[in-house]
Amino acid sequence: MTIATQMSPAGKTFARWSSSPLGADLVVGDGGMTVSTGTALVTPRLARSTIAHDSGSHGAEFFFWGDDPVVATIGVVMPTAPLSAEVGYSGGAGWRLHAGEVVANGVVLVSGLPIPIKGATVGIAVDIGSPSRARFFLDGEQVADLMVPVAGAIHFAVSLASTKAGGISCAANAGQWQALSAAAHAGWFIEDEQVEPMRLASEDYMTLATDAPASAAFMGLLASDGLSTVASVSFWPWENASRSGSAQVRVMDSQGLLDAAAIGALRGQPVAVRQVLQGQPLSTSVAVARFVLDRIDIEDDGRKLLTFRDAHNDLDSPLGRSVFLPPQGEGIAWQTMPAVIGAVRSAPCIAVNRDGSQQWLCDFPIGSVESVMDRGAKLEAGTAYTLGPRGQHLVLSSPPVGPVFADVSSQPDMAPATLRQALTEVFSRIGKASWSADDAQAIDQISGYGGVGFYGGDGATVRDALSGILTAYTADWWQDDDGVLRLARLIDPESIADADLRFDLDWNVFAGDLIVLPDLAPNLSRRLAYQPNGVILGAGDLITDLEQLPPERRQQLTSVCRGQAYSGGMLAARYAHADSAAPMVSRLDRKEDAQAEIERVVALYEVPRNFYAVRINARPDLRLRPGQVGRITYPRYGLQAGRKVLVSGVTSNPVTGDHVLKLWGA
Repeated sequence: MTIATQMSPAGKTFARWSSSPLGADLVVGDGGMTVSTGTALVTPRLARSTIAHDSGSHGAEFFFWGDDPVVATIGVVMPTAPLSAEVGYSGGAGWRLHAGEVVANGVVLVSGLPIPIKGATVGIAVDIGSPSRARFFLDGEQVADLMVPVAGAIHFAVSLASTKAGGISCAANAGQWQALSAAAHAGWFIEDEQVEPMRLASEDYMTLATDAPASAAFMGLLASDGLSTVASVSFWPWENASRSGSAQVRVMDSQGLLDAAAIGALRGQPVAVRQVLQGQPLSTSVAVARFVLDRIDIEDDGRKLLTFRDAHNDLDSPLGRSVFLPPQGEGIAWQTMPAVIGAVRSAPCIAVNRDGSQQWLCDFPIGSVESVMDRGAKLEAGTAYTLGPRGQHLVLSSPPVGPVFADVSSQPDMAPATLRQALTEVFSRIGKASWSADDAQAIDQISGYGGVGFYGGDGATVRDALSGILTAYTADWWQDDDGVLRLARLIDPESIADADLRFDLDWNVFAGDLIVLPDLAPNLSRRLAYQPNGVILGAGDLITDLEQLPPERRQQLTSVCRGQAYSGGMLAARYAHADSAAPMVSRLDRKEDAQAEIERVVALYEVPRNFYAVRINARPDLRLRPGQVGRITYPRYGLQAGRKVLVSGVTSNPVTGDHVLKLWGA
């Protein structure tokens, strides 16, 4: 029996500045992201968050800019706090940034705190109680920790004073962007309203009191033919198009129990599919797959079709976790900051002040800088430029001509990131834990490669980074029964010892004829490019001085990649197109690694390769997965003595035990 449990997601709505109520002569802009003075204000006016909390731990960070000094107070207030006074005057507590003191209900609780300079990031984290604990932060470091007399519904708040309209502005980070301190790590948000779980099964089922969930009823609406799950991989010589898991299941719903869900366009909910023997407790069930609901299609009054997609829709999240603010330039305001993973060549620097003497690199601190160039002329470290205190931007000693670009790495000593390091950097940005670091470590150990570099500009997603990084190893990803993101690499099946084969299938167990399709490897090339440039420069972007910028260096800077490796290995006749094919772009950073990888891939195609498709019925015990290697035997196509093959795709029905396998080998 198959059980599909649909659960509700944990989406978040982050706090912004409230436009009502709002202190007189303050202006909320950018959809609640910013608050500014609308006129000259001698007496501070107060703005507060759209969301209030009465329990738990919460926090936010604040950033100020404008022509005026920062005469402002940040903190927390109760709904009774007056909007015509500063934070902490009444019904709240706040850090008076310009005075270096914390006040609560008009009383100074602590003084001598540092006075932030303009451009600093300040924050507050509060553990709500009676009284509440408040911690204040400056540029990520805690500067005060004390109990304050606030309780009940609490908003984060700011009060501003200035000499003119727009003299001072403030943006709040309630956890939607990268956090500098524990304040924004805690965040200030509410969970989206949860949808009641839908528990479906192929027959009516009640869990035991000792199960989780306990004493829960599953509606027997799933069609008896079960569901088909799909998992597959694709490597760059084939199509270079990553495959993802999917499934469909039919629901017999003559009573219209799912009508509202279908009409309401319910989607995005996580789905866990498990299998349990009839009459057995849920605790004995085994995982089949995890998905998210893609859509519910109404087939007729009695039937609906549920379509699921892979559980890793978070891969479409932005790779960059910070944004540029208005003071860094109107043209880039609210644009996602670039991301640097591993060693990146020609990372474009973005001017964030008027004369361009401050050049932004990326959203996280850089591990090392190898070189910085202005129009191709190398700048001297320590003399012409220094790395900013947070490790995210360059400070130039004089305005550049531009464009400015740099060779940088997220690792020390300009080292590339190993596969495991790179994926750790990528997935940590979205808090993703359901991936196999062991798979990445195994590929690192087998390949011995130094690693990769990936540059993600505005609009880059986690999926973009994952695809680009895995291509360097001729690898792809798939998800296992528990929804964990796993990795598989294209290898020669014959390299696997007989003792390590995962299956041995004879033609007698096939439910039909074996179908053979030649692998034409349309993307195969003898060349593999490495060290891709973050920005490809034109001839007009570079100086003309041949001594400062030799022709070879100029060519590197104006190409997609700094170099390419070539393999002269033997290829089967059907792969002659690889001789003149454009190089495949990899994110490998070292020439020797690119050479080793292209030699390995070309060697795979020394013999003609084929795809094999076969159906197997009534084998619920058969659980094949992408990347596994086994043996098939068939009386035709030269397979009489058996041949080792790699699993590239599996379509399975865990209820009926029917499978369609796509295999790859010689």
